Amino acid sequence: MRKTGHRLLVTVASIMVVLQPFATCVFGQTSEPSSFYTFVTVDVPLPDGQLGFTTLADVNEEGQITGGFTSSLLGPYGFLLNIRKKVSSTEIRCPGKDVIGTEPQSINRHAEIAGFASVIVERIKIPQSPSKIVITKISGFFRDRTGQCTILDFPGANLTEAIGVNDDGQVVGDYRDANGIFHGFFWDAGQFLTIDVPFPEARLTTPSGINNIGQIVGFYFDNNVTESFPNGYDRGFLYDNGIFTSFDFPDAVATSPVDLNDNGQIVGIFATDTDSTGRSFLLDAGRFTTFDVPFSGVVATQVSGINNRGQIVGRYITSNPGDLVNPFPSHGFVATPNVNSPLVANFTTTTGTL
Repeated sequence: MRKTGHRLLVTVASIMVVLQPFATCVFGQTSEPSSFYTFVTVDVPLPDGQLGFTTLADVNEEGQITGGFTSSLLGPYGFLLNIRKKVSSTEIRCPGKDVIGTEPQSINRHAEIAGFASVIVERIKIPQSPSKIVITKISGFFRDRTGQCTILDFPGANLTEAIGVNDDGQVVGDYRDANGIFHGFFWDAGQFLTIDVPFPEARLTTPSGINNIGQIVGFYFDNNVTESFPNGYDRGFLYDNGIFTSFDFPDAVATSPVDLNDNGQIVGIFATDTDSTGRSFLLDAGRFTTFDVPFSGVVATQVSGINNRGQIVGRYITSNPGDLVNPFPSHGFVATPNVNSPLVANFTTTTGTL
């Protein structure tokens, strides 16, 4: 899933983000309009033209989408594309000799992007080829509206993940401290604040989305440690005006919210005792609804972002056991509420309903 997740002033580095022509994205099958959503498949090909490795992370109100690939070995850099204009995708990089990969996680209406960066922290020379090995860590990054990329490292942390961003450029995510414990963080203009949910059973905290009202969603692990859930059960939380509220999908053993919009709609992933692979949900006005891509052959749907128009993005997985390299292809999707929308009008509908 997206977002696989702070009170001190720190000095951070600014690097120019380089945008280069990347690839022409493929807009595939589209669902028939149902009473709820129209679905569009989006695949960004690898350099050799292969499809089936795409995951969409987030979408803003302008139709700009950011995402990446299912393996950093396949596509070490994330992408930005505009589904309204059907333009070629563009690589999102944080250039520099030490930044070897980026994974965008969220985008705001200014096309500012937050995500993960793989950063080299040590180079070790060895006598055999390739003559050196590199040690990396995961840092957060924030790409602002001017194209500057800032690497985010929570002070003293050995891992920092930037996950959600709002229109004010405020970022939430998580970090891992020296004891291996994950905490949430809030970052604004160079200042970190730690976020730990106040529930007595909470062990780890991962904020995953922040809206323009200042509401934050995410999940925490409780102390119900089992063989299947060695970190405890995932429990959802909402922070609103100083108050933390815990919530769970009905009968779920794991509830992981991933994003929310200014209307208070929340999307996420849940798992039950009978379906531990995980399914997606939409929480709207206190009501949970399961959310599945309706195309034939889909074995899993993973939502990752929602904008203020109610559009939802993520990926769906199909099964192709005859392909030993990629037996479970991953395809991005955009789900648009069936209202008078320019986006819906731009696509020819064929099959599928929700």
